Amino acid sequence: MKNILISFAATIAIILSTTNLKADDHAEQAYFNFQINICKLNEGRTMKQYDASFNDYLKWSKKNDVEVYVARQTPIYSHDDFNNSSGIDWIEILAGSHEVTGKAWDMWLGTKEGQKLAANWQENASCFVKWVHAYPIFVNQKDFDEDKDRVASWNWCTLNDGVEADEVNAQHAMMAKELEKNSNGLSGWLALAPQTGAAYAPGDFAHLAVFKDIESYMKYKESLASGGWRGYREYQKNFATCRGEELFTDIELNNPNN
Repeated sequence: MKNILISFAATIAIILSTTNLKADDHAEQAYFNFQINICKLNEGRTMKQYDASFNDYLKWSKKNDVEVYVARQTPIYSHDDFNNSSGIDWIEILAGSHEVTGKAWDMWLGTKEGQKLAANWQENASCFVKWVHAYPIFVNQKDFDEDKDRVASWNWCTLNDGVEADEVNAQHAMMAKELEKNSNGLSGWLALAPQTGAAYAPGDFAHLAVFKDIESYMKYKESLASGGWRGYREYQKNFATCRGEELFTDIELNNPNN
């Protein structure tokens, strides 16, 4: 069953510790807030200018006790081609508790300092903000402790007719137990459920899988090529239909525990 995995990535172990959740045998029952900023650099602006603006936000969040975990992802293998382009330059993930996120947004929108930072942010990039609930399923803590530079894979899926979410959750729990025996290069796996601003999400939920590097990702892909594809097909037949993976770099920009 370990080869059934469909992936989508994020730094789960660090996020769990940041939000006071634990990656234990019941990790799949935990959850936290996941804000996704889908961004494109504005014309005439540079990433150096954007980074300066974003660093001002990080300093502000620390000063006002609304600091969250932040990672930035940029496409490596995307679904884009010459006829179909998402227009995305990068994705930022801000993960934390719902309480801290709510407080941060009230200060961002309701204070002069927050409004000034927001205006500067929008001057440098155009970003669409989405909210999802994140449910961790599997974590290899050792991998997350070793590096802040990873790769992440996304795969959006839609439940098959007649299949209930609890059935899929039970299947994921079985798969996670197999991963504890042999992770096949996988460092972390969580499921994402769209909540706000997600009317055009490409599926009912997404798999997010994290790998230490592309070599580890290719180890996982080799397991599919050597026979694991049968499990993948069974998953799509019996539980959910998935559109296929996209691979991104995944760089940690801020960790409240450091």
